[in-house]
Amino acid sequence: MRKGNINLWTLGVLFGSVLAFTGWTGFGTQTFLMGRTGEISGKVIEIFPNEQVQSYSRRIKYVYSIDNNYFVDFKKLGTEDPRQEIGNELKLIYLIKKPEKNRVKSHFSKYDNSVGKIYYSTKENGYIELRLINGIFKYKEFAEGGKIIFDFFGEYKIINDSIKFENYIFETDNEYKNRPDLFVFSPDNDRQLVDLKTKRIFKRF
Repeated sequence: MRKGNINLWTLGVLFGSVLAFTGWTGFGTQTFLMGRTGEISGKVIEIFPNEQVQSYSRRIKYVYSIDNNYFVDFKKLGTEDPRQEIGNELKLIYLIKKPEKNRVKSHFSKYDNSVGKIYYSTKENGYIELRLINGIFKYKEFAEGGKIIFDFFGEYKIINDSIKFENYIFETDNEYKNRPDLFVFSPDNDRQLVDLKTKRIFKRF
């Protein structure tokens, strides 16, 4: 065999090995990252299947922040991946030059359900729904007929009688002055919340 053919054969084997490794770790449930990477924490914000999305495959939707910019991605769970719930933390590897490129390094199963608590507030020609689930909130404003006008989510912390919200704001988001910021529990009813900015009352049913 000629030297040139040997080099081509070696190059082909090497290239095939890279493709095989990429196929094993890079496609489907993972991302193959080439370049300088960093490590960051993320939070699970949705699990599938759920009440709205029925599926035969398990998936999660998660969010992470780099330099005050938020990113969202999905991951298909394998048979060996632990059960996930909203609010669970992830360890992620991301590409520094393109932080939207990432892969899940590890899961942490802190919570055992994604039920949470639901509060409602009525408004003219519609209503608002607030869900509090393991440190993750979902705030949806509906018009008459059930059409969603605004859909926000982020993290919350309960401090004494107050709930402090940290909104996940993305570059494509429109400005909206009524994002949830600071709520307090009603002193007369622990199943009611008051939005300090709008004075709107939310009731848990």
